[in-house]
Amino acid sequence: MNRTQQREWVLKIIYELLANNLEYSSVDAIIEDHELDIKKSKFIKSSIQSFLENFDDINSKLEDQLDEFTIKRLALIDKSILFLSINEMYFLDIPSGVSINEAIELSKKYSTKDSYKFINGVLGSIYRENE
Repeated sequence: MNRTQQREWVLKIIYELLANNLEYSSVDAIIEDHELDIKKSKFIKSSIQSFLENFDDINSKLEDQLDEFTIKRLALIDKSILFLSINEMYFLDIPSGVSINEAIELSKKYSTKDSYKFINGVLGSIYRENE
């Protein structure tokens, strides 16, 4: 499984975690529930672990860019994509350009027709503000 495919799994798991109010038993259990090979899924495991450990900081970075009204109206898939990318840029040492480009591609695949523009704008602002 290549990095892009693993990133898609991370997105799906973040979406599921957000939909279930971050309730989970363990990262290993999440990976096993999705029948992913832990040995071949180190990126997935480290990404989910980082997301859970840094959730408050990730959420804060997003809240700093959006007002409360916008966050509440944000589609869960778009919020999941933004959380995924913010986690990568700030806590996983993934180059920001790579993470933003991957987020745009995920948005084009899983979200509405024009949401990639919104996601690009938000992530670009977060990147510039925290550089």
